[in-house]
Amino acid sequence: MSVTWIWHGDYERLERVMPDSGAAVSARRKDGDAVKPFGHWSEVNAGDAVFALSEHRHPDMAKFRGAWLLNAGAARAAAMDDEERGRIWQRAGLQSTHWGYVRLYLVKIVHLDPLEILRLDSAGNPVSGIQPIGKQGRGDNGNDDPGALWPSDAAVRRVVRTAVRALYALRLDIGEAVVALGEDGRTSVRKVSPLTDVQLRRAGLQRFARWYASLRNDEGTGAGQRRLMIGADPEFLLLKPDGKVASAARYLGESTGAAAGTDVLRVGRRLLYPVAELRPEPADNPAALAANVRQLLMRAAKRIGGGYSLRWAAGAMPARGIGLGGHIHFSGAPLTSLLLRQLDSYAAFPLALVEDPAGRGRRPRYGSLGDFRLQPHGFEYRTLPSWLVSPAAAKAAFALALLCAKETWSLSYLPSAEERYITAYYAGDRTALSACLDELSAALAATPSYAQYEAYIEPVLEAARRGTVWNEGADIRIKWRIPPMV
Repeated sequence: MSVTWIWHGDYERLERVMPDSGAAVSARRKDGDAVKPFGHWSEVNAGDAVFALSEHRHPDMAKFRGAWLLNAGAARAAAMDDEERGRIWQRAGLQSTHWGYVRLYLVKIVHLDPLEILRLDSAGNPVSGIQPIGKQGRGDNGNDDPGALWPSDAAVRRVVRTAVRALYALRLDIGEAVVALGEDGRTSVRKVSPLTDVQLRRAGLQRFARWYASLRNDEGTGAGQRRLMIGADPEFLLLKPDGKVASAARYLGESTGAAAGTDVLRVGRRLLYPVAELRPEPADNPAALAANVRQLLMRAAKRIGGGYSLRWAAGAMPARGIGLGGHIHFSGAPLTSLLLRQLDSYAAFPLALVEDPAGRGRRPRYGSLGDFRLQPHGFEYRTLPSWLVSPAAAKAAFALALLCAKETWSLSYLPSAEERYITAYYAGDRTALSACLDELSAALAATPSYAQYEAYIEPVLEAARRGTVWNEGADIRIKWRIPPMV
């Protein structure tokens, strides 16, 4: 069974998290009459999880023999000044100079989960009489699934998402963040610091250790495994001959529950419905999901009609100021910070290498790395642009997402954890970003699942090698073979 460890870097000590002891205590293993008070490097195995707690040094991963390292950015984050942290958060769209914030929250986190959420006054002190509002979530019913502690209030959930992403941008899995919530619903991170509540931190680590051990045990035995499925909600625009956007609500209605409907665009305090959105049935392979997407495009064409009087446009930003998304939904895949970084590396980076240069304008408001949202069926990864530009782009996105979910414990190369590639991604610098392509391709090809998805993935990788980009000025119906219906 997989073990969770704490690595105390400042004095080179390992501590085993005992999930059922009521606290995270030092590893104690009887060997005859001997008792080992702490863990040793040799006890950490591939498949174990190691939380790095250090403000001064990064652990030597060679000693951990393939274990999953969490909180890897702790030492670097501790050395950052406020200016550098602010630059990282602004780059990811997490910090704003907008004034008029009305509420402050302190969110305490262990691995994507809020353990406690406190309302603060303007001086940063907990508001008297306000109880922690974590543990409301999707129902803290005693299970250890990530997401069970998230609050039900939509505004506070946005606060939590911002806090989690603020830690993620610093490569932290443990910490606490102060987040401001404005009267317009926007959030901005103010501060991130280590999680000082030792008792709460230990409880969170215990919870993680129970969940992780159960997860890896089920994977090893096949017990409790769910079928891996992916879905999507890609967006596209309807553009008039003069380049102006025609509201999709006029043709598809304002219902967001239909398989082909609209999504909301906020302009100031107004909510508009100009963006068309598809919600295909999920599938377990790229070809089937692409077929479901095409079926909905055909259905939308019958409702919209008009021949080619309107151009159907997709990509990252086919019209100035309107960023489009190609969110991918997962069911049967455990949400981990490791999987998010793999999706950033193996899905977001390759698509960024082939997107239209105008797509840079989509970031950072949309397309920030590691962006996810919990859903009843699992979670959605929200970083990708709208791959509806072509069936080839769509199938590549699906295949890369499925491969990451299947090979989470195999893909160790993570360019999305390297500052030079993160900078290149947000800057739209394809030359700098492409430097990771050879090693990324080799890592994909080395996985057991690659042969299953190679035919879908290789075209986008080859396009990235050639420097070919998709054309956001083309009508997507042409490549999807959707006839002009009047």
